[in-house]
Amino acid sequence: MRPLTVRAFLLLALAGPLQAGQIDLPASGELTPGKQSGAVGASLGAPIPIQLTVPSLTGVSAANPTPVAAPVPNLVQPLTAKPAAAATMDASAPRREELPEADVDAGRILFDQSGARAAEPAVASGGLWSKVRGLLSLGEAAPAWPGKAGDVVRVGRVKTVLDKVVGRGGTSTVWQSRDENYAIKILHPDTRDLSGVRKEAATLRAIGKSNLPVAKLLAESRDGQVLVKEFIKGETAQALLERGAFTRLLTEGWPELAAKLIQAGVTADLARGNLVWQHWEGRWVIVDGSGLADGKPRAVLEQMMDPDLLVLAGVDPVEFLSGLRARLGPDSAPWAKTLEDLRGSKTGAPALEALARRDAAAPAGPVLVFGPAPKGPAGLDDTIVSAGEAAKRLGYDPLSAKTRIKLHGDDPGKLNTVVLAVEESGKTPFVVKIAKWEIIRNEVALRRLARRFFGRYVRVPASLAVKRGYDSYLVMEQVRGSPAYYKDVFNGEQRVAMALFAHTFGISDLNLGNVFTAGGKDLPWLIDFEYAFGRSRPVAGRFPDERITYEMPWMSRFSHNRVEDYQTGVRAWRALLAKPETRAAILSDLAVSGFTSAEAVAILARCDLNAADLDWALQNDADFVNQFADRRAAPR
Repeated sequence: MRPLTVRAFLLLALAGPLQAGQIDLPASGELTPGKQSGAVGASLGAPIPIQLTVPSLTGVSAANPTPVAAPVPNLVQPLTAKPAAAATMDASAPRREELPEADVDAGRILFDQSGARAAEPAVASGGLWSKVRGLLSLGEAAPAWPGKAGDVVRVGRVKTVLDKVVGRGGTSTVWQSRDENYAIKILHPDTRDLSGVRKEAATLRAIGKSNLPVAKLLAESRDGQVLVKEFIKGETAQALLERGAFTRLLTEGWPELAAKLIQAGVTADLARGNLVWQHWEGRWVIVDGSGLADGKPRAVLEQMMDPDLLVLAGVDPVEFLSGLRARLGPDSAPWAKTLEDLRGSKTGAPALEALARRDAAAPAGPVLVFGPAPKGPAGLDDTIVSAGEAAKRLGYDPLSAKTRIKLHGDDPGKLNTVVLAVEESGKTPFVVKIAKWEIIRNEVALRRLARRFFGRYVRVPASLAVKRGYDSYLVMEQVRGSPAYYKDVFNGEQRVAMALFAHTFGISDLNLGNVFTAGGKDLPWLIDFEYAFGRSRPVAGRFPDERITYEMPWMSRFSHNRVEDYQTGVRAWRALLAKPETRAAILSDLAVSGFTSAEAVAILARCDLNAADLDWALQNDADFVNQFADRRAAPR
């Protein structure tokens, strides 16, 4: 062996297995109320149900939050439309490791890792191995109690430096790291009872892959005396309330947090000093997760709908319940449980009655009729043909036409496609899009699906596709009209239909530049379906840039959007999507468009998940667009 190779081998061997050095642990609780707290959180998304039975926890595991679609025996059978799989802690959950009956305290495994390290050389007991690792700076560095600014902390995969104290209690001190990424809790050396710490760690380990907005565990020292957790940057609810009522974004985040907890079937300590607003993520975060436990909606709502708190925050209880209902889904089991609890609540019952009165006074939402559009021009039937067949149907080879005008020449972002207006003298003009095959087949499939289900509300140009690898192309009829930047091109029914279409089929580029107005009573046109069949999750707390509203033409930019107007259409669409004949038709359209059977089944499964999230996603969309629509509609 070369000397360098020997050295590298020695370093890898001394480092030991990566998982042995990391333990997820909290820095719980003891932050001074009203003080600033901090860390970078995860993006918002659909809720992940979980179950917490922490006191008797015997093992935890978090399932993949986004289910992977697999082929099913009967391709037209609907998937169970639920949000992503849960992190469960019941007897049927997959175990990280099985514990013997005599050692059911998972905290011992999670914190001092005596079980996890059984096969590792005796680092904790000292000896040559421990000394060599220490010399190579691969071991731990745990500050002495109570720690001081500048002390180095090296625990698991975390290496940082103590900066300032952010919380202090009788048994621990909580520090913020110099880089502001971590909260480090140092326990007093005489602390003997770690059961509370173990319980919190077990809880947070169990929800580690859920989307519950709780500061996550990151690491723990071998003796359990130093705990590292995310530092949540932002201000507490207490500090914000001291300055006045909540802003619009903070108010919208209130039912968002409640819905996540209720959907998961848990409650938490929602004290004002334990909730921090993450400005850039646009969400409320629970700093201390030790209070997480199984709980009914009432346990959450009694805290979040406290009358004194709502008055201080300027939160309308009726608007709060409306936002909560839309996120959970008016037909969902979590909302049914919420209704049951609200009817027996002194605080919730009056607000629920007021919401019912408002619903009764409002006009009903549009009732959609799903059905096909008339066929397009002869020969353009949204199918895949050879180049020769395309030229035969069109009357000329579109790629060799004498007149070829490049469209979108002023768009520097159009790097993956070339769009041409082509014409031969005396022949019908067309538009040609040249791109890789994956883009072209998306175009064909979405045109077929739009024409099949939403033909009463929108038109799409008929087309032919030619498969030629990266030089594949789509020939389509020309659209006469102009982009809909300056007015609402869709009426109420059309907005609902486009919301269902865009979200269900995961279209991420349905912007106003791709919506064309038509003269008279003609339906508006949709073009450009390059980016489709993705996972369309609810998005809260978007950056307040009005240009983002151009990506949501299913919401009005000029008048207030009521999510209730969409809910009748959502119910009807879900019912249609669940029918075997509908599912068979979607699979057929995907197959005709060039997708394999396995790809088609995976796409349909993703559409099921997108449809399950429609209520929540549309509430988030309405919240975002309304801040601009209400401002524009306000009296001047």
